Parts: sequence; structure tokens; C-alpha cells
Amino acid sequence: MPIRIMYFYEKEHLSPGDLVMDKIVCVGKNYLDHAKELGDIVPEKPVLFIKPRSVLRAAVDHEELFLSIPQNLGSLHYETEIVLRLDKGGYKLDIKDAEKAIGAVSIGLDMTLRDLQNSQKKAGHPWTTSKVFPDCVVVGSWLRVSEFPDYLNEKFSFSLDDKIKQEGYGKNMRLSPAECVAYISEFFPLAAGDLIFTGTPAGVGPVQAGQKGTLNFGSIRYSISWS
Repeated sequence: MPIRIMYFYEKEHLSPGDLVMDKIVCVGKNYLDHAKELGDIVPEKPVLFIKPRSVLRAAVDHEELFLSIPQNLGSLHYETEIVLRLDKGGYKLDIKDAEKAIGAVSIGLDMTLRDLQNSQKKAGHPWTTSKVFPDCVVVGSWLRVSEFPDYLNEKFSFSLDDKIKQEGYGKNMRLSPAECVAYISEFFPLAAGDLIFTGTPAGVGPVQAGQKGTLNFGSIRYSISWS
């Protein structure tokens, strides 16, 4: 029998001010078109990596966040993703319990130091320092899944200086949200409040100081300026 529910997140409505969590888990190569645009071999299962909550920036609707670009570390790329917020945690969850664990969704950015990551890939080294740095992960306000049940069929997008750079649909993920949660929980326990970034579609690219990005997903909309 699977070992199931560990913690419960009891608030009915979530907001960025409620960001009490243990970790941020990112699912890489969960959209085939993105893996192909990077020239990567598509693995049998998506790649997993973790970001600490200390590097998270959270926005509310129609707010503008001001983020810093790391200096002398090469190009910084945006990766737009649907983000899950867990109401329940657990270890080795089955699909049914994984589905029940997902309480809310948002749209966010997983920022990547691409030049550094490419050199790490070539050397066979971990991606930690190309994925974890100040302002490297961004999330917006939350919509309860119960209030946004068809979110996988809703287009999400990222615009840079008013030009659409990325858009996609969650229905095109290799692993569905519930499958992502179940897959992650095979390796380590998840906790209530954890965030899961579910992967990015094609269209990733660099940002420069002075540029402004806008994210849209359902009724969620917010902006980011980089310096």
C-alpha cells in the first residue's frame, strides 16, 4: 500500500502571502518541443531538480515585479510554466491521491543561466548553479483547481516587450500534473504547500536589463522588469 497523506494545507484560498512550503520542485523536458529546440535527447522520464524557497519571488495580479540579472554569468533565459500548489503532501502517491493533492495553479518563470547550464551539461555536472540564484523563480497569484477545472485546456503565455515569446497548453505535457506529482513522490516525500513547476514549452530565450515581461493564464496576469 502507498504511504499517503503527510500534511494538510487547510486554507480555502491561497495567495502569495501564504507561501509556506518546504521546497520548489521543477520538472524538466516535460514538453517535447522544448527538449527538441535545445537539441537535447528526450529522456524516458522528465528531469527533476529543486529550487529553495529563498530564491522565490511572488506577484499578485496586475503587479510589476523588479528582478535582478546575475552579473558576468552569461545569458539569462526565461522558461514559462504552469505551477501547481499542493494542498496535501505524501510519499509514493498513486495517481488518484496525486490528483487530490493538487489544490491550486498559477503561472510562473523558471529562470536559467543558459551558458552556464550548457557548460555543465557538456561536463556532466549538476545544474544547480545555473538554476539556483536570486530571483530565479517567479510565481503569480493562485486559482483553486475547483474554480479553474479546465486549466489544462487554457492557453498560457509570456510576452517580452509586448511580443509573445511563449505560449502553450498544459494538455501538451508529457506527464500530466497528477503524473508529475506521483512521479516526484516516488523519490522523496512532498509536503503541503510545495510548488511544482511542470515544464516549459518551446520558445525559451534570453532577457536583457531594461526589458519587461508579462505573464497570462486564465485571470492571472502580472509583469516583470529586469535590471
